[in-house]
Amino acid sequence: ACGDGNLLNIKTFKIAETPEVTVKKIKDGVFVLQNDQLRVRVDRGCITSLYDRLAEREVIPEGGKANQFVIFDDKPLYWQAWDVEVFHLDSRKVLSSGATKVVQNDAHQVSVMTETKISERSWVKTYISLSAAFKGQQSYVEMHSEVEWREDKKFLKVEFPVDVRNTEASYETQFGIVRRPTHYNTTWDMAKFEVCCHKFADLSEHGYGVSILNDSKYGFATCGNLMRLSLLRAPKAPDAHADMGRHNIRWAILPHQGDLGSTTVRTAFNFNNPLKLVQAPETLDASAFSSPIKLTGNKSLVLDTVKRGEDDEDVSRGELMKRKGKSVILRIYESLGGMSKGTIETTLDIKKVWKTNILEDDGELVKFEKGKADITLKPFEVATFRLQL
Repeated sequence: ACGDGNLLNIKTFKIAETPEVTVKKIKDGVFVLQNDQLRVRVDRGCITSLYDRLAEREVIPEGGKANQFVIFDDKPLYWQAWDVEVFHLDSRKVLSSGATKVVQNDAHQVSVMTETKISERSWVKTYISLSAAFKGQQSYVEMHSEVEWREDKKFLKVEFPVDVRNTEASYETQFGIVRRPTHYNTTWDMAKFEVCCHKFADLSEHGYGVSILNDSKYGFATCGNLMRLSLLRAPKAPDAHADMGRHNIRWAILPHQGDLGSTTVRTAFNFNNPLKLVQAPETLDASAFSSPIKLTGNKSLVLDTVKRGEDDEDVSRGELMKRKGKSVILRIYESLGGMSKGTIETTLDIKKVWKTNILEDDGELVKFEKGKADITLKPFEVATFRLQL
């Protein structure tokens, strides 16, 4: 898909003489997936090697197994569905997987699948996929698991040992990042053994790092160089059937050169908001393939929301004072913790641009000339702008 509007044109994937991505069987249950950027060795569902061909660097430490499923006893002292106690980590049990087999070998993507037995009633079927790499875009290894979960007071997680060291790891939350220690030097550090995390977690050292992306799970932990994503729990109170049933979960390993940056932020955002295939009528106006509003400038700035003004007279619900005319609201945030400059560009017939508070009350008038308005955001600032039509 190519373009920068709300709708993107689909182009045929060109098949070169040399495949853009390949999968090769090394021996029974062991496969190597490779594109122009990454080489991945999969052994019985675990990634035993992830080699960054551009950085010429191995991501998985020697003897390590990434994408390793582990299960824990989960019996907190109080409040089963809310609390997780640090002593549950002592009950770690590695889950053994069956043989791996190829399930997709196309010109644009290859995939292998492995089945893992959790118990007599629960199982996991995991697909590891690698797509063709594109110039200017960081490639990643994607995992998709189908889980049948019928456990009692158990905690399922997946682990990723990486050859990266830092005393802190970064965890994305809505409109920002929190950083937590990767060690248990004090009781205060130990109390942070499980961290809230939305779209990604990242462990980076100077010049290189690894991000774990996910689309639906919000518990994460990093201890030393071991990153661990929490997948499913099985509390029995207050709901005896919590989490029971069939689940589909996606995550990915994104190695990157440099420190945590916009590559991870934007890739994680796209991972959580995949493109949808739709059929457009032939009479569709050409303007649908271009965006009337763009945000350019520092890549750490993210245009998160585009919507109508809540108080506009034609859409107001009458709960607050109505505002004459029509307006478009933009919500932009700084995602990496530094002062950033950008430009709002629009082809709409805009009269004025205001920086507002969260209630969309006008504040500072922003200079607007020739369809552009320059803005500056402070570290992790969430800013709202009103474009008066």
